Amino acid sequence: MLNNLQNIWFWKRLVLAFVFFYFLWLWYSGLMLQNIYDSPFQYKGADIAFWLLHWSQLPKIILFNEASATVFSFLLLMLLGLSFFLVEKRYLTVLAGVFLLLYQLLFNYKLGYHTHHLYGLHFALLPFYFKKENFYLSASFARIMVCITYFFAGFFKLIGKGYLSLDSFSNTLQNQHSAYFYFHSDSIRSQFAMWMINHENMAWMFFFMAMLMQLSFVGGLLSKRFDPFLFAFLVLFHLMDWFLMNLGIFMGMCIMSYLFLLPKSLFKDLRV
Repeated sequence: MLNNLQNIWFWKRLVLAFVFFYFLWLWYSGLMLQNIYDSPFQYKGADIAFWLLHWSQLPKIILFNEASATVFSFLLLMLLGLSFFLVEKRYLTVLAGVFLLLYQLLFNYKLGYHTHHLYGLHFALLPFYFKKENFYLSASFARIMVCITYFFAGFFKLIGKGYLSLDSFSNTLQNQHSAYFYFHSDSIRSQFAMWMINHENMAWMFFFMAMLMQLSFVGGLLSKRFDPFLFAFLVLFHLMDWFLMNLGIFMGMCIMSYLFLLPKSLFKDLRV
């Protein structure tokens, strides 16, 4: 096992397997391109990604034909699978990454707004798009991007001053779960969320703790000695997000937590 942890291909296969099974779950959940419906609202505005896709005609070719959208989904899964088995073929991983990016852009295009449940997959795969000799730099860059992203998520909560209102998070939970309460009133999630709504102090404390967890990622920009804590914070934050907020992005976000677990010995012969 120790030898595996010091092997780049072990980590690459681990990430690719996770991404592959995550997309199988998305397919089962009806979230592939051939399954989702057009949104009645399109917030185009100055969204350059929307207009580049629109001008490229890719949505017309892939999205609005169930057969072509299904073929695209099969190709994405096939590329992820081939990248797993032919782990040293970097071009397959890069091609899988391109299809993953297209999936996210086309998914957002069809829904009419930006979803961010896949950017964890992009950060997780980023180190494997480059040559093995550059793994130290690419993995370090991906790790820094994760730290910056989470820090600024907490920073915007801080300057948004939602924590100054004791009932802020209680109101958020009430709005978030209004439909869920109706259909799943007896579930553990509903009962816990209702308890939080009725106990504003506890709800506020959860919100404040989440903000502090995100702000703590600034430590990752200063030193790697905090990485075990940041790994735990990242997983715990999204576990809370999933259970308390019913946000289905737990798997897609937590995969990039491996960037905080990579052993130093892995980089011994790769550092440039």
